[in-house]
Amino acid sequence: MTEFGQLYAIAQIAIAISGFAALVVAFKRRPDGMWDTAVVDRFHGMLAHGLSAAFFCILPPVIAVFTQNTDLLWSICSALLGILILVHITLIALLPSSSMYTRLGLIPPLLAAALQGANVFGGDGLAEFGPYLVGILWHTFQSGVLFFLL
Repeated sequence: MTEFGQLYAIAQIAIAISGFAALVVAFKRRPDGMWDTAVVDRFHGMLAHGLSAAFFCILPPVIAVFTQNTDLLWSICSALLGILILVHITLIALLPSSSMYTRLGLIPPLLAAALQGANVFGGDGLAEFGPYLVGILWHTFQSGVLFFLL
């Protein structure tokens, strides 16, 4: 499947962003050796998004070992990804460092979670790779955005 090759490439990008960000954060300490709370939250968010993207890129080939039904494969993967996105939204909304603009920024991930839900519970019962890829790309993009905000 060509989908797996695309997912492997995205996983490599997500892991590269996460690894390079660790070096950037190491040089971003304040003179007293501590980090600002916002920088810590961004770094943790960037790691969570990057590693989530990598995990969900590797998940479909693992599930494909147990099922040959591609509709079931993308349905399971989309359901798990949608749940994770909803968990991320909840955690970000509850962070003390979240501003009103940060909370407004939760609209795109909410749409990504809704897309995953539509992929799972769509009217035709056929789950596809495209909506799942959108969720993965959102995690990768968010990881890159948080990297640049460090």
